[in-house]
Amino acid sequence: MRENGVNPSIGKAEEHYRAGRLAEAVAECRALLQAGSQTPAQMADALNLLGAALFTAGEDGTAVEPLREAVRLQPGHAAALTNLAIVLQHRQDWAAAERSLQNLLALSPDLGFAHGRLGSVVKERGDLARAARLLRRTVRLARPSALDWLNLGLIALLNGAFAEADGAFRRAIADTPDGALAHRQLGEVLLRLGRPEEAAKVLARALRVDPEAYGAGDGLARCRRYAAATAMARTEPAGPQPVRTGGFAMRGAFNSHSGYGHFCRRLIQRLRRDGVPLQAIGVLGPESWPEEDLDRPVPARAMVNCLIPLATEPVPGLATVTFSMFEGTRIPPAWQRQSMLSDLVLVPTESSRLAWEAQGFPAERLRVCPLGVDPEDATREDAPAPTLVDPNGRLVSSYRHRFLNISDFIPRKNIIGLLRVWLRSTAPSDDAVLILKLGKGGGDAAMRAALGELLRLAEADVGKRLAQAAPINLIDRAMDDAGMTGLYRAATHYWSLSHGEGWDLPMSKAGAMGLTLVAPRHSAYVDYLDDTNAHMIPAKVGPALLPGGGGYYPPFHSLDWWIPDEDAASDILKTIIRGNGAPKSARARLLERFTWERSAARLLAILDEAGLRG
Repeated sequence: MRENGVNPSIGKAEEHYRAGRLAEAVAECRALLQAGSQTPAQMADALNLLGAALFTAGEDGTAVEPLREAVRLQPGHAAALTNLAIVLQHRQDWAAAERSLQNLLALSPDLGFAHGRLGSVVKERGDLARAARLLRRTVRLARPSALDWLNLGLIALLNGAFAEADGAFRRAIADTPDGALAHRQLGEVLLRLGRPEEAAKVLARALRVDPEAYGAGDGLARCRRYAAATAMARTEPAGPQPVRTGGFAMRGAFNSHSGYGHFCRRLIQRLRRDGVPLQAIGVLGPESWPEEDLDRPVPARAMVNCLIPLATEPVPGLATVTFSMFEGTRIPPAWQRQSMLSDLVLVPTESSRLAWEAQGFPAERLRVCPLGVDPEDATREDAPAPTLVDPNGRLVSSYRHRFLNISDFIPRKNIIGLLRVWLRSTAPSDDAVLILKLGKGGGDAAMRAALGELLRLAEADVGKRLAQAAPINLIDRAMDDAGMTGLYRAATHYWSLSHGEGWDLPMSKAGAMGLTLVAPRHSAYVDYLDDTNAHMIPAKVGPALLPGGGGYYPPFHSLDWWIPDEDAASDILKTIIRGNGAPKSARARLLERFTWERSAARLLAILDEAGLRG
């Protein structure tokens, strides 16, 4: 934290602060402020020191107001502006931290550290291009440190500017040769550039510098697996003609509970069942899958990465295929830059195909490969519906209309819109309940606080309290696969008001299990739903903004997504609850057209058409 200039009136408080006597420094500053005998400039100095002492003592929430008051008294107080920005950044109040740093730079445009800190802040707000410009300015204004080069490299890596990241990490290493983090990050860049042999040397050096270097061992394991895959790809069988095995390699997050992990597991299971030679490599490198032998190299011509483009790693000797998806109208520029290193990009829907094309990716290198649904779960006997009780003590199973939504707690899922429509559409007398399952793991205090804030915003928007609507049954605990399947059995309807989906596995699974679906007419939904088999909510394209005026949702900075019509959604819910809507089911269509068998067959057909199977 920055202290003030020379101000004898706070000399004693500064002595306490420098000696680490924070409680005494706080008490001394407060006594000076209560005395009321200081000039505005002296008061600003005391307030700045008070804020610095409180923050250093771990009271960052209490530190904000004295620092803000110091800036109000003296708008040009550089130390207070700096400290306020540090505190706000620590509290993840990115918009306010950005304003404070911009005010500081208006006073002193050549402060390199302020450009660097501002770059870190706008990175968190999703503006990677501007963050890169600010960090480039940081390294031009003064003799840059290894940390400055490291920060620039990290931004460039996130931005898909791998050549710039390569140079920045090498400068960081030149400045501090024993920096394990810079070595590890350089290894990651080299893997993204398809240079695993070089990456292996750099990652091994990172482990020599620090045997516990985070991620270096995982990266080195991937390098070894890529080397084995490359060696197998170069091996020609004996005989006049090479023998085609039909095999390939697949890399993905199969051990995670993400959507990418789910579809990667399902494809591997289906391909193995069909006897397709397959080497599966985890997203980190050393993962294993207990029921599968995943580490055996097979003769292959392609590596299929079931990952976002920024995580794709080309392997020498193998064609690079990225199997990904996006939930907006246009992919981020960083995705486009990394996608250009792939020979083919596979997406599950027309919406994602158009998102790649809209950012300038060549149409001839795009293919659509729909995902599947899980029909076997519709007949499972080991996943009974759980016993759920609403906030009023009534069994959820006793309600006629039981609406389910399963979502990660992120702005794209539009939970606030869901809450607004529920408040607007229902009353306590309705025979309806909303079952809201949020998050993959157990709910924590921060998530519950954020949900509470969303609910308050929704109540203010609608002018109605939660107690004046039908009940909401919140589930934020972790559940296994059987428990999740049971949760679907507890519902009659599945409802989404999402701003965009790459596929929406919960929606498709709910449809396969026979639930009535209510979905926005946009993105992935229109590939497997229509007015004949689901209640479709109109939607329009608009900027991907956070609720409450917080600017862009960072992963979608400067991009658009879809905004469902909440009035239309409310009308649909009222019609269903009042029993005036005709029954609709997408089950037959989903089970006929969207199986994992068909998905795996389409994947193989794409690879065959491109000549990419071993």
